[in-house]
Amino acid sequence: MEVKAQVSMSFNLEKCIGCNTCTVACKNVWTNREGAEYMWWNNVETKPGIGYPKQWENQDLWKGGWVKNGDKLKLRYGSKAYMLSNLFFNPHVPEMADYYGDGDVYTFTYDDLHSSEQHEQQPVGRPKSMVTENEDVPINWGVNWEDNAGGAHITGNYDINFQEMSDEEREATLKFKDCFYFYLPRICNHCINPGCVGACPSGAAYKREEDG
Repeated sequence: MEVKAQVSMSFNLEKCIGCNTCTVACKNVWTNREGAEYMWWNNVETKPGIGYPKQWENQDLWKGGWVKNGDKLKLRYGSKAYMLSNLFFNPHVPEMADYYGDGDVYTFTYDDLHSSEQHEQQPVGRPKSMVTENEDVPINWGVNWEDNAGGAHITGNYDINFQEMSDEEREATLKFKDCFYFYLPRICNHCINPGCVGACPSGAAYKREEDG
């Protein structure tokens, strides 16, 4: 195979404000259909943290990417025979719990906010399962669960990037997050004219024509 062009997209982390506008724009264009509710091809994560789905960077867990086999590369997933044996079922993909915790993919009862009759109490948008349509479902994970270091004091300890650190170094880093964290935009690079670039309010996302 001859690579004739390198398609890339860049984010300026000094400008990214973690607003997730690019996330919503990409979601509305590409994965807003039924059955794709859990798919977020573009999202902005707060680091340190384990991300969405949980531990997505841990390729030893999900068997992604390549590993060196002498002077050659081989898929971490396994041999061709192993891939053939799992042709109709991949045992190394995230499950629903890795995306949305103990519950299902959820939304909220927005109609209660938009069309509620006048009452003495403020209307409330309750969490609602997009699978069973049951309301008041438990919520303990989601695509933006760790936004602005919201869960880093709990999940940051399991960040795969801390794997080589000692316990003392990891503890010091997590204490440091109390005054410092950064945004990590994740993208798919599938788009010729990406909606997330057009939607970014701070100019942090950009793509040059010469990159394809």
